Amino acid sequence: MITMTDSISNKLSLQRKLARVAVSTAIGIAAALLGNAANAGEIRKADMEAYMQAATQNKPIIMHVHAGWCPVCSKQGPLIEALMQEPEFKDVIVFKIDFDADKPLVDQLGVKFQSTLIAAKGSTEVGRSAGVTDKDKLREFIRSAL
Repeated sequence: MITMTDSISNKLSLQRKLARVAVSTAIGIAAALLGNAANAGEIRKADMEAYMQAATQNKPIIMHVHAGWCPVCSKQGPLIEALMQEPEFKDVIVFKIDFDADKPLVDQLGVKFQSTLIAAKGSTEVGRSAGVTDKDKLREFIRSAL
């Protein structure tokens, strides 16, 4: 016997699947139109669902804890963005975590300072760094997640 709850759950499941297909299609079209962007790493706002998906797929992950008022973070951001354009980092996903707005997540990660970077291979943390603004050192740190 199918209940109303089952019916709603099935509809929501189908909607989610359709949404994923639409997003995948849109990403594919955008990548084809942008060319080089398909070879770039991804930078996105902190999102637990996306993080769990990336971790489950054993993707290289960088968590960038930043604050808008932080001068070091202001230097790190553009450097990380530039590094994500390098082909070797095409599979890396950078999750930007706002030090002030995402406080529960910051606390859960045990982060004490803005400008902290956490590298992970899937769900396994492989390194932490804080305050680094040298592009070559950032490149080496990101490589640790590969």
